[in-house]
Amino acid sequence: MSEGTSRRAAASHRGPELLLLVATLCLFAFYYLARADRIATGSEWREWFVVTGPQLSPTLHFVAAAVMLAVVPVLTARWLCGMRLRDLGFGLGRWREGLLWLAVGVPVAIVAGKIASASPAMRAVYPLDPALGSDPLAFAAHALRNLLYFGAWEVMFRGVLLFGLKDRFGNGPANATQTALSVTAHFGRPLTETFSAIPAGLLFGWITLRLGSIWYVTMIHWAVGTSMDWFIVAA
Repeated sequence: MSEGTSRRAAASHRGPELLLLVATLCLFAFYYLARADRIATGSEWREWFVVTGPQLSPTLHFVAAAVMLAVVPVLTARWLCGMRLRDLGFGLGRWREGLLWLAVGVPVAIVAGKIASASPAMRAVYPLDPALGSDPLAFAAHALRNLLYFGAWEVMFRGVLLFGLKDRFGNGPANATQTALSVTAHFGRPLTETFSAIPAGLLFGWITLRLGSIWYVTMIHWAVGTSMDWFIVAA
């Protein structure tokens, strides 16, 4: 066996451990250092105290999400674990079935966004850009930023983690693992959103594994968040 082959084999063997470690570090940085809002703690005996880092502008938050949730994990999977982009679900997969999922999933996502927009807790957090209004051009720009955000989210959880762990752990355990980590990434968000991330994460993972691609779930996830933002600002 050549030296290069030996290195690739070793990288593949330690891949799940590296991916989980890097994902944990990226999620830590994303939660504490790249927020578009702030998390504070307080009690009857203590004043409110901000426990997260400086608040970023919405645009910078979206860019930071792309770096921490997509670029760093993908580079780790590629350079340290020897995985190819198509191994991470970056191809089109079973595209005919994927289009059917989009035809059903996007309308359902828009309805879910409409329902979520009526929640006072969700309206207190979203849109992440508090200056966003209903101007069509401004909202179109926001929708593109959202696509970057949700795309990065799916790259991390349903791409790098799900596909990166499934060969070692199996499909079910890998799906449960990426879902667990994606739920922790919702901490600090409204209770209903965080709880919904459990069934949604499992379903999104199952669809992604079935289709062999992250892009169809990315569009469905994006449709939920973006439609909710629209219904909030247009109300």
